[in-house]
Amino acid sequence: MPPSARSLRPAALALLFAVSGCASSSPQFAPDCPRAAILGEAADLARYRSATPGPHDITDMVLGGRITGISGACSQGDHGTLNTTIKVSMSLTRGPAARGRVADATYFVAVTRGQAILDKQTYPLHVEFPPNTDEVHLTGDPVALAIPTSATLSGAAYTVLAGFQLSPAELATNRQRPAR
Repeated sequence: MPPSARSLRPAALALLFAVSGCASSSPQFAPDCPRAAILGEAADLARYRSATPGPHDITDMVLGGRITGISGACSQGDHGTLNTTIKVSMSLTRGPAARGRVADATYFVAVTRGQAILDKQTYPLHVEFPPNTDEVHLTGDPVALAIPTSATLSGAAYTVLAGFQLSPAELATNRQRPAR
């Protein structure tokens, strides 16, 4: 047996005993977390100089955006709740028709169960594009949620959705594009 393998054996045994010592106490399993998803129709933002729906030229774009990810963690809370923290990542692009280097947009986080929206909150974004930069990648502040659970209803019964809060014209534009 090579010397390096012999020196690892005592360390591996010590780790095994330490882990088995933890197993002797009552096991604590991670709770079932809600499913996190990006709402397809609200995943993209295309804001144009003209707010009317319909075909637009790229030169008329003021602001573009894309929700790029949603991540989170959950832990068992008090009194039948599941504490969930969500972070939404996105990229915003300053369009050719933008005036200035600042832009505002809004995204949302919603909790659903089946087809029912149980809660929805919106979060404003104020972005300053640095000089010579037309695209920024950012992650919104953590969103804390307390989701009700019971012996028969786990966090897996819920879905947490994220997307941009769109105007009717922006939503119509997204609906004309192929789904992503």
